[in-house]
Amino acid sequence: MTRLNHIGIAVDQLPALKKFFSILGLEIKHTEAVPEQGVVTHFVPLPQSPNEPTQLEFLEPTDPTGTVAQFLKKRGPGIHHLSFEVTQGSLDALCQTLRDSGFRLIYDQCRAGAHLMRINFVHPASAGGILIELMEKQSK
Repeated sequence: MTRLNHIGIAVDQLPALKKFFSILGLEIKHTEAVPEQGVVTHFVPLPQSPNEPTQLEFLEPTDPTGTVAQFLKKRGPGIHHLSFEVTQGSLDALCQTLRDSGFRLIYDQCRAGAHLMRINFVHPASAGGILIELMEKQSK
């Protein structure tokens, strides 16, 4: 099963965005540093299923040379990626199928992401100009 897990949004003015979404009744419920990606992530669950909410993820860069910081310099704040969660244990096979089908992935091997997830990205050049994150829960 594949479901939209979150929409990643690169931000450069987090306090103003927090204020705006709080007026809408939406609050950051989880913040997590992801040093490997050079960001601090801030997750805002959207009203839906309480067990598997779709979320907004605000990407606050911590590394001025990281990919999110570079995205902000080049394009400014805005939607950075769409993230789809796949069934646990299926990510590696899916990545291989995508490679075999001619899709370009960002990483040769899946990496650690926020929320104890394993992640990889489909390059925007292979996905209609959209950066797509694929993620699965890490095995315990």
